[in-house]
Amino acid sequence: MPKGHHYGRSQVRPYTSEYPKIKAIIFKDMLTRPLGLFTLHSNQLSEEHSKFESKETKQGKRYLQFDINDTPHRILLELDNRSASNKLYITCPYCNKPRQHLYAIKYAYACRGCIGLHYACQSERPQERLMRRIRKLRKELWGYDWPDVNNMFEQVTYWPKPKWMRWKTFELKRNKITELERRYWGLAIPQLKTMFGAQFMENN
Repeated sequence: MPKGHHYGRSQVRPYTSEYPKIKAIIFKDMLTRPLGLFTLHSNQLSEEHSKFESKETKQGKRYLQFDINDTPHRILLELDNRSASNKLYITCPYCNKPRQHLYAIKYAYACRGCIGLHYACQSERPQERLMRRIRKLRKELWGYDWPDVNNMFEQVTYWPKPKWMRWKTFELKRNKITELERRYWGLAIPQLKTMFGAQFMENN
């Protein structure tokens, strides 16, 4: 988790961002490629976590076998045929549930649930969640390259309407962001006063 989000508290939760992961989508071509030995090219993965063998069950299902610490880890490839996209899932070797990601730990691959990992956003304070949401809505409306799109000291009240948008739609979206900004500063100002003193807010 980025430094500063705990405000002096010790970090006790392990987060997903601290562990290398493999994504199901990178293995989609394994469904059609000839069976054999392959290597994942990643500086974050150990040699044992990088090398695997593509195999097939008696029922014709493809799976990947990683030999980590002299123990075989079998990861089944499963296609979701309920949608047109045919999304691919990789199964966790421990709970056998289909997942989009598996995380590399010392001697294994496993899913977030089996390892007990948390998302960093789960430890965010209410104003941090509001800030992340405000920035997301700003970027959707004005674009990622808009000046001050991430600057919380700049409010959107007088930001211009995008050319392609109707005024009614724009005003609804802008008013929603304005309301979220109001809620954000209602939470942030007391904290800033605690950190920097009341004089800080009076001079800005």
